[in-house]
Amino acid sequence: MKQVQSPWRRRIKRLIVVAGIGVVLFLFVVVPVALSFLITNSHFRFPERGARDPEALGLKVQNVEFRSDDGIVLRGWWNPGDAGKPVIVFVHGLNRSRLEHLERAAESSRRGYGVLLFDLRNHGESGRAYTTLGITESHDVCAARDFLRKEAAGRPQVLWGVSLGASTGLLAERRCPGSAAIISDSSFLSFSETIKHHFTLVFRLPSFPIANMIIALTSWRMGFRVADGDVEAAVAALGDVPILFIAGGADVRMPPELAKRLASRASNPATQLLIVPDAGHGQAFAHDRETYLRTSFEFLEHAVNTRH
Repeated sequence: MKQVQSPWRRRIKRLIVVAGIGVVLFLFVVVPVALSFLITNSHFRFPERGARDPEALGLKVQNVEFRSDDGIVLRGWWNPGDAGKPVIVFVHGLNRSRLEHLERAAESSRRGYGVLLFDLRNHGESGRAYTTLGITESHDVCAARDFLRKEAAGRPQVLWGVSLGASTGLLAERRCPGSAAIISDSSFLSFSETIKHHFTLVFRLPSFPIANMIIALTSWRMGFRVADGDVEAAVAALGDVPILFIAGGADVRMPPELAKRLASRASNPATQLLIVPDAGHGQAFAHDRETYLRTSFEFLEHAVNTRH
């Protein structure tokens, strides 16, 4: 004899099916789409700490403006320094601005270096655009290099970046080579690795498959290849450019192991690694300013003099 289910049981089964479909759609459609747009469209800005006025630090600057090769207006500050010294391009981190490097630039200027601080696309006073964690931002660094080729022709160029700025600088060196040296503070390994790592760090969930979906969706939306954001591969392809890798010993976002791994891919024997104990992400300078600056400028003096 066939058993007929009661109406309330059928309703419960339908609710369970609908709820299951809803959970699947939320996890595998809503979450990847929302996080992809958060990565590329966010205009959040961290409060800037420290000095905000270059002249208060004894750094006289000119307001400058130049364009990336895809048309983004980039704005910054320029001080030419001594004609016989290299020029340094400072590249700030995600959700920061040129102010992040202001104290480092002032210290560099006191030593005679020319300094260029500028806001990456979608940051500070530069033009609005999508954020791609270093891939399209590398065009901005190349534009800064073109600016310096006109303003400081023939002088060695140095890239000095923190976090996103460090990764962007390394990707830019592969796109538009020419650095005499690079200082890479708290770089990530790649576009895909940092999304996977931060997904797990924030949500306490395995990165697969949701983070992989975010990566694929973002690359499709922005029109780039995931391999374009491979910082580790960029370092391996840089040839003989000396690099100083810096990491915070307490950095959970870009742990010291990442800097060690990047340093192992660099081929120039002058490449160095500085790990500042107990410093968090991008905080090595604030945590131990004396060691940070001494190591950085000793590295630059040796690296640039060796190559020029």
